[in-house]
Amino acid sequence: MKYYIYENKCAEDFEPLSLTRPAFDLRCGPFTFLERLFKLIPDSAEVSLIVRENLVNLAREMYPDLEVNPGDIEQGIWLLGNVFWREDDLKQIANTSSEIFQSEDMQIGANLSQQEGNDWMNKGGPVSADLQLDLPTTKLDSLPVNYLWEILQKIPWTMEEDTRHFLKRNEIINSDQNLQVINPSNIWIEEPNKIKPAVVIDASKGSVIIEKNVEIGPFSYLKGPLFIGKGTIVYPHSQIKESVLGPVCRVGGEVAGTIIQGWSNKAHDGYLGDAFLGEWINLGAGTNNSNLKNNYTSVKVTVNGKIIDTGSLFIGSFIGDHSKTAIGTQLNTGTSIGIGCNIVSKGFPPRFIQPFTWFMNGKHVSTKIETFIKTGETVKSRRGLSFSAAERELCRSLFVQKQE
Repeated sequence: MKYYIYENKCAEDFEPLSLTRPAFDLRCGPFTFLERLFKLIPDSAEVSLIVRENLVNLAREMYPDLEVNPGDIEQGIWLLGNVFWREDDLKQIANTSSEIFQSEDMQIGANLSQQEGNDWMNKGGPVSADLQLDLPTTKLDSLPVNYLWEILQKIPWTMEEDTRHFLKRNEIINSDQNLQVINPSNIWIEEPNKIKPAVVIDASKGSVIIEKNVEIGPFSYLKGPLFIGKGTIVYPHSQIKESVLGPVCRVGGEVAGTIIQGWSNKAHDGYLGDAFLGEWINLGAGTNNSNLKNNYTSVKVTVNGKIIDTGSLFIGSFIGDHSKTAIGTQLNTGTSIGIGCNIVSKGFPPRFIQPFTWFMNGKHVSTKIETFIKTGETVKSRRGLSFSAAERELCRSLFVQKQE
């Protein structure tokens, strides 16, 4: 069976993180959306990806074994990537033909003939517009998400749902280390790891999953639901609660209700709450974000040029790849920082900062793109990785776009 996993026209509403990755590559728990789908669809499935045109080369680099934006479309199943898919819904789609599927008044999938699929792609495909065919439509229970904060709000559900798949597909074992644990049957630790004495792991409110090669410093408190990805270091005296930490992060201080995509540093004291961070970010010592307004009203966030009322009291910060804050930085509730930014501010910086901006004590200065790329190369080389040609190409194009 052929599967097409796609972005839709709302992918940019996941900015700043979706500037540098497809929306289905966002981390939503132990897995990204795409990784979740691969756990749920048949192993024999042949998968192609449909992404925004400026991400094609990067996506081909990220997923070398998958076809990206194919020229020839076959009969197959089309699935929106930024959806918390349920296994029973996927089975229902597979048993139909020439049908559209919706949830929350959004098209989230279809089973299309070769002609129907080609007609859609010839009109720009899902990244341009919804499917405009006179086909039967069925509502499903699988939940789409539209903004980054909606992913954060689903951390408890995702951890509960995905723990079942995580344990089934990966041989995570209960650790017999001498730890202070609460509800040990809900704690899974993959070995080898380095967990120091006087660490408390509290799984009374949700599962705790710790991947291999993780280091946890002494006197740290870990509260579920919580996922800590491979190679991550949690420094001593840290509080990490109800969060998702991707691979190879450096984390200290207090982190709550937060997702870090991976490869980022928040190594020092400071509070990070209800936030979503990308990759290759460094938060200077004493960086804090507010996640609650003093008047207890819902938080508004600037997204893709629009001001969106989140309907939530608890919203922290959204920070794009390769951005950095100076020591002592204070971020206001609902702050969005684009990719490639440097924040140096005595007071609160603006709640929206354009990509490739140096914000220095009230002044906005555009980053020099070649300097940014050189710094990115240095940062990635410290972790044994390279700043690829596709990444450089994308960053240059985004820089030009954001200067217009």
